[in-house]
Amino acid sequence: MRYFELLSNRLRQVVLFCLANALLVASVKAEEEWLSQSQRILNALDGQAKPAWLEGNPYQSEANRQALEMMRNSNAMQSISASSNRLDKTVTPHPGKPLKVVFVSFSLGDTALKGIFEEASGQDDALLMFRGPKPGQKLPALFADLKRLLKDIDPVPNIVIDPTRFQKWAVSSVPAIVVEADDKALLQVRGVSSLTWLNDKFKAGAAGDLGRLGEVYDIAEIDLLEEIKRRMAAIDWRQKQQQAIARFWGQQKFEVLPVALEDRERVIDMTITAPRNLTAPNGQLIVRAGQTVNPLDKMPFGLCLIVFDATETAQVHWIRQLSCQDKKARVMYLATSVSRQDGWDGLKALETSLNSSVYLLTPDVRSRFQLQHVPSLVEQTGNRLVVRERKLPASAGERS
Repeated sequence: MRYFELLSNRLRQVVLFCLANALLVASVKAEEEWLSQSQRILNALDGQAKPAWLEGNPYQSEANRQALEMMRNSNAMQSISASSNRLDKTVTPHPGKPLKVVFVSFSLGDTALKGIFEEASGQDDALLMFRGPKPGQKLPALFADLKRLLKDIDPVPNIVIDPTRFQKWAVSSVPAIVVEADDKALLQVRGVSSLTWLNDKFKAGAAGDLGRLGEVYDIAEIDLLEEIKRRMAAIDWRQKQQQAIARFWGQQKFEVLPVALEDRERVIDMTITAPRNLTAPNGQLIVRAGQTVNPLDKMPFGLCLIVFDATETAQVHWIRQLSCQDKKARVMYLATSVSRQDGWDGLKALETSLNSSVYLLTPDVRSRFQLQHVPSLVEQTGNRLVVRERKLPASAGERS
């Protein structure tokens, strides 16, 4: 058998332990942790509005896509420039430096919007703020409309989609301007979109809420954030949860073993031979090439594995009455398959009936202990492991 390379400087006794016991325990423990984590996730779903792991429904996909696009474009709309001079920087003024935020909408009309774009061109401390796309409009169509208005404007002004800023400064009509710094509004005004006027007023010391100084219009675009929330709230998450669980069990691969047709026992010799010298990092020789060792001579196995098919009622009944020779050994139930239809509920009911955890048999554990039929039992006898396959009596029951 292949010898396992050590990467630590532990001495021989630890080496011997790692060769056998850890091989099974690590594999089965990993399966236990995986099952436990999955069950915790499913239990935590109850009452939650948005499980992050749940995939595969069109509503969430669309909402996530729009949210992602919103975040990508909340810094700068790089793809709407008609020239080669694309806006590829985020507007992040130095702390304390004012940022002029101009709230706009397509309700202002193409002519007014184009004029605002031209005036904001080249002003790095100015943000032109949209709330989202128009009703029924996708973001690519919004970008196409903006690209049309930005034709021949170079450099492209800083245009942002950020519904949170509309909510933060309670902007319900346009145009509106907020001069902000350090997360505070230094100046607010409605009915004005001229940055030249704003600069003159700000330099003159104007501050606070100047009120409405011109005509305002309703915002033509939807609140993208509220639309995402609405779509998420409309999803039947309980149904999606059940569908995800069904998909999980439907795709689960089981290590199915045939039913034992006779009683049979096999001995597994854990003795291994080192193919070369094995030394610790400090150069100390741990095992010589050609030396044979049996880890069970130094460390007991400590487990009694009971392998069975959980879909077979007869096998489930039989293992309830089964006892291991070593009464101190920890009993570990390994199922080759469980009911896909019953899923987690069936697994939980099985664990309740056995008063013990049940793990799924993994390919490495099946191979390591040379498992061939079910039901079977694996336990230590002396310095060997014994696999006992058992044929069920005819009176044990029929297939479930």
